Amino acid sequence: MAVAAAWSPIFYILLNMRRRLFISGSAAAALALTGCGGGGGGGGAEADSSAATPATPATPSLYAATPAGTSYPFGARLDRYVAGIGPTQSASTMDAVLTAQYDAWKAARVVSADSIVAGGYAIQFSNASVLTVSEGMGYGMLIAVLFAGHDSKAQALFDGLLSVVRARPAYALVPYDPNAKYLMDWRLNAGGSAGDGWNAMDGDLDIAMALLMANRQWGSAGKWNYLQEARNTIGAIKTSNMKANGATKGLRSAANNRTSDYMIGHFRAFQAATGDDLWQSAVDKAYKLLDRMQTVYSPGVGLVPDFVMNTDDDSAAMPSTGYIGDGNDKEGYFWWNACRNPWRFASDYMLSGDARFASVTGKMIDFFKSSSGGDPVNIGTGYALNGTQLTGGNSPAYHGPICAGACVDARFQGFLDTMWTWNAKHLTTGYYDGEIQLLSMVVASGNWWSPAKKA
Repeated sequence: MAVAAAWSPIFYILLNMRRRLFISGSAAAALALTGCGGGGGGGGAEADSSAATPATPATPSLYAATPAGTSYPFGARLDRYVAGIGPTQSASTMDAVLTAQYDAWKAARVVSADSIVAGGYAIQFSNASVLTVSEGMGYGMLIAVLFAGHDSKAQALFDGLLSVVRARPAYALVPYDPNAKYLMDWRLNAGGSAGDGWNAMDGDLDIAMALLMANRQWGSAGKWNYLQEARNTIGAIKTSNMKANGATKGLRSAANNRTSDYMIGHFRAFQAATGDDLWQSAVDKAYKLLDRMQTVYSPGVGLVPDFVMNTDDDSAAMPSTGYIGDGNDKEGYFWWNACRNPWRFASDYMLSGDARFASVTGKMIDFFKSSSGGDPVNIGTGYALNGTQLTGGNSPAYHGPICAGACVDARFQGFLDTMWTWNAKHLTTGYYDGEIQLLSMVVASGNWWSPAKKA
């Protein structure tokens, strides 16, 4: 079977559902067999008590009381960010925007999945022919655990999502990696039946992180042992999606990967939960690849591509030439995967203070601020690495992460305030854009936290 023929169904899905698919290297090997007939401190000044700084509250009474069984209620800001800045908004103002948006998002996107498991929930995908994808389930689990305290039913939502995740494993990978039973099938059909049986790494990374957060939030002595479930998924990600040198693996070659899978803060949390130094290697490897993409392939601009090729050799790594990941010709551009990166990298920097990721993020934000003249309306939805805008229009999937990314340095204060205001006025509950926007604004507001030292 020709490669193009093997990819045509997924490419069709991508065109019609805007799905950012990137399944694992192990899945690629299985596909070849089955499909083809074969057997630091950064820049920010301290703000006064009325400003939206990611800081420990002066008095607990400023925030919601901790409900029984909830250790980190939304709005508590218990963990002080060690670096970065926040929008020039009061904490209470930002929290009011975010809690209202959470309620709207939950009403629009959370659906019953009783057809899969009693009490199950799913995050409804944008196309009615698909119930959900693992990417959305990961976003949903992160959002649920973050908004506990605001939503008294957050744990029930989380458990319902988890039940569906575990009921629909990446079954096609299990013959090659028994640990894959702890990874989720990347796509579930409209009626809840299993999809292709492969996993999507980004979904499983978020699921594992959310499980670690749930352990801190609610403990692991109830219906689910969240900590053990997290370690199970982390172990499966390691064996199916990681290389010994810390590089993430992807379709079709294990030497190719996707920059939006470089979830640096997740890797740090995984190391804390397991004691496995592979995850520190993953942090370091990601930085090397990102730095090369920016300095060699986007000099003076600072963008990074959706996909990277030749990741085994740091000196030979290059942007995708196309059709090695999502099956399109834009894989070497700042496109619908890489648009998430400013949010992911900023969320780590503000908790870790690792200046490498402030630098990577800051270069991207410098570009967007300069090229747009500071006006969000001028930020499009796709760029070549030389800075050429490929498509116009505005999307929260771009604007939300740029808002979070602007938090890495005080030089972006005015731009950050503008980006926050744009997002607050253009909230959406549409799939992908809505989840990314909400999570990015959580980071910018000071409400993101990590279980890295709490697992």
